[in-house]
Amino acid sequence: MIRKIHHGPVYREVLSHAIRTAWQDKRYWVLSIFAGFLVSAGAYDVLWKSVNSFSMEYGAVNIGAGKAFLNAIQTSASGFHSIISIIGGIETLLLLALILVFFIALSCVSQGGLIYAMGARKRGQKPELNEAFKVGAGAFWPILVLNVLVLAVLWILRFIVTLPLYLAIEQTTSAAYTVYLVSFIIFIPLVFLIAIVQIFALNALILQGAPLAAAIERGYKLFTKHWVVIIETAVIQALLSIGIWILFMFGYLFLMIPVLVFFIAAAIIQSSTLFAISVIIGLVIFFLGTLAAAAFTIQLQYATWTYLYRKLGEGGVVPKLHRIIRNATGFFKINS
Repeated sequence: MIRKIHHGPVYREVLSHAIRTAWQDKRYWVLSIFAGFLVSAGAYDVLWKSVNSFSMEYGAVNIGAGKAFLNAIQTSASGFHSIISIIGGIETLLLLALILVFFIALSCVSQGGLIYAMGARKRGQKPELNEAFKVGAGAFWPILVLNVLVLAVLWILRFIVTLPLYLAIEQTTSAAYTVYLVSFIIFIPLVFLIAIVQIFALNALILQGAPLAAAIERGYKLFTKHWVVIIETAVIQALLSIGIWILFMFGYLFLMIPVLVFFIAAAIIQSSTLFAISVIIGLVIFFLGTLAAAAFTIQLQYATWTYLYRKLGEGGVVPKLHRIIRNATGFFKINS
């Protein structure tokens, strides 16, 4: 069977469909919020900062617990009360750990559910939210293993990149700083590759029922075969996401005009009640607006990669860069 060659920009068709789906199917926004806890499918820096912040806080907690334990042993008079405090701290850590595990599990289920919903919407179907959750729950373990593998690889890469930094700090030579700069430059495309392979592997797991190893392999092969199209789409998607957040900020400032009027009125009549109401209204507007913008952006990103995954699987995709070079020089010419 001869496959049709797509002469138009692939990202234009993919992103336009993704935007419509992200805006019209708001019932999947709850999946987007929870899925974005681990994989936002576009804003990797948010994930990276979250993991880094958690590791720093976890280290600080460990140091504090260790000091408290030593003080409890050294101070015999207050030893019992210190141990009781430590036990309370351990209970708090266990509670926080359970909450973290719960959100990780919910994120994995939501990732699968959101991929399933976006894939079904591409076929013209509109699955219910509970149906999407069931599909995600059915693929929980492979999704969890995939997330753990990705985080492990990223931490290993981060450790490798950090070694030249330590070397540069100790030796303070131009060669050492050059090595660190080169390693960091190499690190960025590797992170991008891992992120794309992960989201494509999720699609293979959910939409094609592929085993985990085969899903990762499919994601990697798609990237190596269509990396120009993927980079084009990623750049446009990133610019679009930035535009959405800029639009959100302008919308928030516009909605804050009546709140500012309340602030001024509270200052004039010196009403603490009106001031408190103004603060609450402002916080509610900001929280709900941020939640909506995040949900829309994450669903847009998942929809983009799901539609692109299906599009690349159809074959015949020509990158925009190839078309520009073809029109200017004659390279990549398509024989009719």
